[in-house]
Amino acid sequence: MNNQPLHLKCRPPDLKSFVGNESMIKSLSSVISRKEGVPHAILFSGPSGCGKTTLARILKKGFNCTGKDFTELNAANVRGIDTIREIDRTCRFAPMMSSCRIFLLDEAHKLTNDAQNALLKLLEDTPSHVYFILCTTEPEKLIKTIRTRCTTFQVSSLPDRVIVSLLKDVCEEEKVDLPKEALTEIAKISEGSPRQALVILDSVIDIETDEDLLKAIQDYSVRQSAIFDLSNALLAKSKWKDIIKILSSLDMEPENVRYSILGIMNSKLMKGENNKASYIIEEFTESFMYSKKAGLSNACYRVVVLKKGE
Repeated sequence: MNNQPLHLKCRPPDLKSFVGNESMIKSLSSVISRKEGVPHAILFSGPSGCGKTTLARILKKGFNCTGKDFTELNAANVRGIDTIREIDRTCRFAPMMSSCRIFLLDEAHKLTNDAQNALLKLLEDTPSHVYFILCTTEPEKLIKTIRTRCTTFQVSSLPDRVIVSLLKDVCEEEKVDLPKEALTEIAKISEGSPRQALVILDSVIDIETDEDLLKAIQDYSVRQSAIFDLSNALLAKSKWKDIIKILSSLDMEPENVRYSILGIMNSKLMKGENNKASYIIEEFTESFMYSKKAGLSNACYRVVVLKKGE
């Protein structure tokens, strides 16, 4: 029995199984199927939860890169120049089990300027057996010379109809029958993110009656509305007492709130709607897994009281 969360269980194993972004997938497939001239630096950019890291892992599989020859790093946690120096040291050695080495840098925009400049030197002189895959929600924070050294693929959010189709397929695979109204509502509140849609589906899939199911989805939507209220209040630098009211009404795990805030702020940045979103992202980068409500409250306090971003 597979007890994995749906967003992991349903992760596509290959490009043919990847949902949406058809033109990008066709282009990517063409590039990596070349007999010669496969780029040694690939950049996936786009909103959270749309498949950037999944694509990187599909490439790893396609390149037959296994074991210790594949290194995955999250630049939000290891963002300094020492990380790049260690990569430089490692990539000079021949692969141990595969024909190549792959370094996946998730959230690559979190690398410090020194680390980015060191990475640039690696991209300019990459050993023939080494490939770099960078994933980012904020490509504009990467230095221009890194971006120009990479072959870039934009991963876009999905239309509601595509999300609904994905959810129907998953329900069939899981042998459950949910009303189309429920799937449509899930698609609407997932904001184009297949991962978010599957997370929501996973939270309601075992509810037995349609009435209770729709109520659970509506409750989730209400919580999302509160998240949007909090996001707008943070962007507007509202009074702290107003932020407290919103926080008091939030019946969600702080870590889930953090993920939602990051998704909303990233969307603002990608659309060029509000530059303050970048500073809010900085305050919400660290996990609230251990700090819980205190971590969430502190991040909000730093944004609106300490006037971060002005």
